[in-house]
Amino acid sequence: MNQTLTCIALPAPDDLRRGIIPVRDAAPTLPARFMDTLPPADCLFAPPALGKIIGAAAYEAAPALNAADMGSWHGLSLKVLPPADLARWVGDASFAPPGGESRDSLLRRAGAWLAALPATPARMLVLAEATTIRALAIAALGGDGAMMARLDIAPLTRTVLTRHATWRLATSGAPWP
Repeated sequence: MNQTLTCIALPAPDDLRRGIIPVRDAAPTLPARFMDTLPPADCLFAPPALGKIIGAAAYEAAPALNAADMGSWHGLSLKVLPPADLARWVGDASFAPPGGESRDSLLRRAGAWLAALPATPARMLVLAEATTIRALAIAALGGDGAMMARLDIAPLTRTVLTRHATWRLATSGAPWP
């Protein structure tokens, strides 16, 4: 059976737009009628924190789709982070903020979730933070954590993965209505 996994990158949290690493499990503000514009799907997956916004019965909570755990950096401005640590975070996929997870870890988490999806239903939908969508796309391509810095997935874009025998990247970062 052929499957389609349409991934919608959620809007960036307000803090992130101001250069502040969002608090853990921060829920974004969704545009008006956002849920009405989603493509049809047999199953909707999203991080557990999104249930407060979209309604607990409307989706399947998937903790693997949570945003990257930034550990003790949650809630801090990028300006107050140690410059050497910030440089390592940007340049080294294995570096994790204190108490957080690395891009390598995020990729493993997202990739394991993607690999474990059942062969049915045919049409699935994911709502998640843009970096998590990026990790899903890279996992489908068989890439590594270093690729996380070389692929752009902007908020409010659509990325589509298809599975025939294996997952493939069909569309990446297409504008979302």
